[in-house]
Amino acid sequence: MMIEYVAAIALAGVLILGMAGPTFSANNGEVQEETALLETKLTLSQAISTAEQQTGGKAFDAGVDIDHGKPHVIVETNGPNGVQTVIIDAESGQIVGGHAGGEAD
Repeated sequence: MMIEYVAAIALAGVLILGMAGPTFSANNGEVQEETALLETKLTLSQAISTAEQQTGGKAFDAGVDIDHGKPHVIVETNGPNGVQTVIIDAESGQIVGGHAGGEAD
């Protein structure tokens, strides 16, 4: 019975430390980027679909960036017109910028 009790306490400690780990290693900006889409109606999948439709290419990279306190999804596609970057406002779902050029990773 004592061994079971010690094992349960050890397991609880591992679970608590495991949940706290990413919080300690990430800075405030990274945490904002990781949680930015939680407060919007736009999903990463929707942003990728929007960018692929806009460019006629296939997405190969996507991520979230906070610009002036507003979340944006940055999607890079590669297609008939080469590599293109599309910037989508995560709150409205509208394309707010982008550019062509660069190389696919």
